[in-house]
Order: sequence, then C-alpha cells, then structure tokens
Amino acid sequence: MMSKHTPGPWFHDGNGNVWRRDPKDLYQNGGTVAGDKSLATIHKGWHHDGAEGYPVEANARLIAAAPELLETLEGFVACWDTCASPVEFAEKARAAIAKARGEA
Repeated sequence: MMSKHTPGPWFHDGNGNVWRRDPKDLYQNGGTVAGDKSLATIHKGWHHDGAEGYPVEANARLIAAAPELLETLEGFVACWDTCASPVEFAEKARAAIAKARGEA
C-alpha cells in the first residue's frame, strides 16, 4: 500500500517545526535550502485567561516520530500471528517511543 503522507523519517528543529530532512542539513548560509518547507509548525497558543498554551516541543517530537510509530504498528499487525518473536518490532517501538519523548 502506498503512503499518503510524506515519507519519514521526520525531524524536529527545537523551534516547533517538523522537517522531512535533518535540520542540521537544511540550513546553509543562514537560510533553508531552496524549496524546503517545514511539514508542520506547532504554535504555542494561549488560553483565554492568558496562561501559556501547548507544549510545543513535546508536540513537535510526537509529530516527528509519527512515521516510525506507524511503521512499527504496521509491522506488529503484519506479524502478530506469524512471528515467532516480535523482538525486532519491539526494538523499533522502543526507538520510536524514545524519539516521541525526546529521549533519542
């Protein structure tokens, strides 16, 4: 089945943006490479009472980990009944979870 999303891996840049390429490779001479746009930009937002809004970086990390999370879940589903040991997918799952939590 062909994906209907931008292929991963995705990366977050520490400023609330999610990119299809590693941000370290994106910036040249103080700007992005021509044609590169972020896949997503997470905004902080504000509550009606003036309190700070959403956890921007945590949300960006979770979005950046989405391709790995999807791939891992698809792998688990595909081998659930046939795999003798799902260790390979458990390792991928741990890595994707660590990325989503900012621990990778």
